[in-house]
Amino acid sequence: MTPHSLAFYMDVVASGTVLGANPTDSPDRVTAMLGSDFAENSLDDHSMWRDYGMAEFFWIRETPDHPWEGHHFTLQVHRLSYWGGSIVNRAIRDRYGRFDRHLRFDKLERLLGKRGVPLEDAPDVNAPTFTRHWQPASQVSVMVFRAHEEWRQRRRGDDRIGDVYTIQSSVSAEGVARDRERYGRQDGRELSGRSSSEP
Repeated sequence: MTPHSLAFYMDVVASGTVLGANPTDSPDRVTAMLGSDFAENSLDDHSMWRDYGMAEFFWIRETPDHPWEGHHFTLQVHRLSYWGGSIVNRAIRDRYGRFDRHLRFDKLERLLGKRGVPLEDAPDVNAPTFTRHWQPASQVSVMVFRAHEEWRQRRRGDDRIGDVYTIQSSVSAEGVARDRERYGRQDGRELSGRSSSEP
């Protein structure tokens, strides 16, 4: 992992933005920050998302007459394991440089801690295959891959135990509290019986 791409992930987790684009920004504002190279998708008249490669931004609206309201963004970090750095938006690569195929959670967490940006363990419905870690100030969550399903054969591009799978914003304190009530307080590093540093 190059220091530059690590700096990108750290900036996203610390700020809750991608190159300054907030999860609540309008489609035009996000495109002004990330560029016009995206795929636009919609399931109905009330939701829409734009896929900028690794980064995806999502919007909702009450009716087709209402403006789009930003809902959240997700960094699909797991796509790097198959596609490599070419999947990363050019605006991000121009600013941060080369991206490796894997982002190790233990390294990201350690560097964030040195910057004074701690992550809390937060329970998730996808445990123990995935664990979730949350940054309260920026309302960013980090999903980490913890276990392969026994039935699935490993193949090129598969994630490794301890890899970051996605990074998402905004994840509210209320949402995390609901999940803690629903799933309990789980120490994510113990769920799979494996450490985050396992290859």
